[in-house]
Amino acid sequence: MNTQERKNDLLQIIEHLDITPTMYKNAEEKYKNLAAYLESKGIEADMYPQGSFALGTVIRPTVRDPNAGYDLDFVCQVHAMREDTTPAELRKLIEDALTSSDLYGGKLTIHDECFTVTYANIGNYGFSIDIVPAVNESEQVKACLQQKAAYPDLISTSIAIPKKEPDVYTWLTNNPKGYLAWFNGINNPFSEHSWENSREKIFRENNAVYASVEEIPPALNRSSIQRVIQILKYHRDVFYSKYPNGEDIKPISAIINTIVVKMADGIRPDISVFDLLDFITTELAIYAERQKLPEQMFSSKYPNRNVIQIQDNKWMICNPANPEDNLADKWNEDMRIPRVFFRWCSCVHHDLIDSFKESDEAFRSIVEGAFGQKMVSDVWGEKYRPIPARPIQALHAAKPWG
Repeated sequence: MNTQERKNDLLQIIEHLDITPTMYKNAEEKYKNLAAYLESKGIEADMYPQGSFALGTVIRPTVRDPNAGYDLDFVCQVHAMREDTTPAELRKLIEDALTSSDLYGGKLTIHDECFTVTYANIGNYGFSIDIVPAVNESEQVKACLQQKAAYPDLISTSIAIPKKEPDVYTWLTNNPKGYLAWFNGINNPFSEHSWENSREKIFRENNAVYASVEEIPPALNRSSIQRVIQILKYHRDVFYSKYPNGEDIKPISAIINTIVVKMADGIRPDISVFDLLDFITTELAIYAERQKLPEQMFSSKYPNRNVIQIQDNKWMICNPANPEDNLADKWNEDMRIPRVFFRWCSCVHHDLIDSFKESDEAFRSIVEGAFGQKMVSDVWGEKYRPIPARPIQALHAAKPWG
């Protein structure tokens, strides 16, 4: 049993789900073309990635559809203040520009939260770009947020985006640039540690895309923090797909991102992916005790555990870039959500840490349950499967007499 080999093989599965360098270049080109098109229509705006594409934690959604494409999120921040327009007017501005285009009109799907442009497949997989319209948040709102913020320096990049209420659109404060700055502030030492080996590997595997190692964009590098987030996101998708209402109760990616980064803050940046995963899931097992212990008893028993909190009998996971955004709001509406969340965390530790001690056959079976049989077979082939016994041919069998 070679534990390090098993860890490397698990990382191969995650790498298989990550966005490829070819897809990355294509997506970057597409969103820049979209920005140029909007500018040609007289819309002055900045188009920039948010979510997994910005954070380097993209995972292809393959649980229900093995051929599913990548969903990439972008903000279209129009050069205007919140006071200059209404949410409905902002949406109409972007919608009219996109629907009038011969290039984008036929690829467009209109949602309450965003506009989706779906592109044809590149290789085996397609991708879509979700465009969230936005304007600069008002100075008054920013001033209020800075008074409450644990990281006041992040607030200046806050934006206002349209949010659909039952009958009308209202403004919702968001801050993807601030969140990215916070994320990078903690992740950068981890990323710098892995960069040298990472870009050499990327170049060896993609020398048809890049002419030299120097051309590899740092955005393709994956630190131990980013890999742990990718592992958790995909394991989450498989785990919750087994629940009838899994989509309604599974933790949003922002919760996973925030928990992992906050817990990794202060850890040595050369930590391995699975040592970090072990640490995170062990910490989450401690936080699971919040379900049973009174807050004062928990704080006394486990001091300085404040990533996941309970305040006034309400679960709290604070968005570091927006003090008014409790990422765990839904946990307080449905108590099944935190209960299943901590059950999932325990399952992650069993599947991806404890399983290294198992036999080859048991290890493969556990990983197939965690990532799906097809995904494991696509990457591993028959590795870790028991070798079937060869039938004895009677003609050549040894005779029991001398």
